[in-house]
Amino acid sequence: MIGKVVARRYATALFKVGLEDGLVEKYNEEVKAFANLLKSSKELKICLTNPLFEKQLRQQILNTVLEKMAISDVIKRFLTLLAEKGRIIYLDDILEFYNILLDDYKGIARADVLSATALSKDAIEEIKARLKEITGKKEVILNIKEDPSLIGGIVAKIGDVVYDGSIRTQLNVLKERLKRGEV
Repeated sequence: MIGKVVARRYATALFKVGLEDGLVEKYNEEVKAFANLLKSSKELKICLTNPLFEKQLRQQILNTVLEKMAISDVIKRFLTLLAEKGRIIYLDDILEFYNILLDDYKGIARADVLSATALSKDAIEEIKARLKEITGKKEVILNIKEDPSLIGGIVAKIGDVVYDGSIRTQLNVLKERLKRGEV
């Protein structure tokens, strides 16, 4: 939980700087490049995140790596600050939240959609159009998965909001209403 709070704070701060500089997408790519480097080099990640290594040594390693990377001074200072504060371990969470801010800035909504069966292209376009209308976003990107237990219909989740149009849920609601004698 604390990692999410920390990630939100750092991502928001970097995003605001990116807005001021007009480089929100560039900063995203640069942080992503560094995060990918950490993922590809387990040894580097250990060196930069393990408190058993002296802080000064961790800083030297980071500085050496950053000098070899073609990234802006803002991102170099940002990553250095993360290292100084022991926050490099939250880099993936920071990047995740930064991408949420970037999507919002660009008018993009990402939706996880569960469907009982495979959806036709027309159905997908109709879902996109409806979700654009609901969210007011310019674009909706769908992540579609099948779940036969829904029986029929779909469930769409955007952020923390769930739109449940599944037959399973409708049957459960009907069942509860019958139990209470409402039907």
